Amino acid sequence: MNRGRIGKTAARCAVLAAMLSPLGCGSRGGLDLATVCGTVTYRGKTLDHGEVVFVPIEGTPGPQAMAAIGPDGSFTVKTAGKDGAAVGKHKVKVICRRVVTPQEAKNLVIGELLTPAIYARDDATPLSFEVKKGNNTYPIELK
Repeated sequence: MNRGRIGKTAARCAVLAAMLSPLGCGSRGGLDLATVCGTVTYRGKTLDHGEVVFVPIEGTPGPQAMAAIGPDGSFTVKTAGKDGAAVGKHKVKVICRRVVTPQEAKNLVIGELLTPAIYARDDATPLSFEVKKGNNTYPIELK
């Protein structure tokens, strides 16, 4: 895993948190959100697309938080269009599928998973993360 990339992601996350602080980064419409950034790797290599989904569990309020995985493997979650995820415990899903051709997309073809299916299922994913107030960094390593 590339430690330099994690350092850059943590720095970006800190900058985002600093930019949001004057805007009242905490409670938004009754939901306490906190910044969550990270990088996703699979078998030691960064993923260059896909999505990360935070599913609230164990009494954590709010809807799911989602993030697109960027070309450098980085992600920053949003909840209902607002930066951050609900403070509390979450199951974490990672979904990375083969990019379909334009013709396949027109025919509503869904690309096959490029990562193990266990990470894409609410009821099976072994990944979990507790979002705490403030700035959170979560490097996700899939095996």
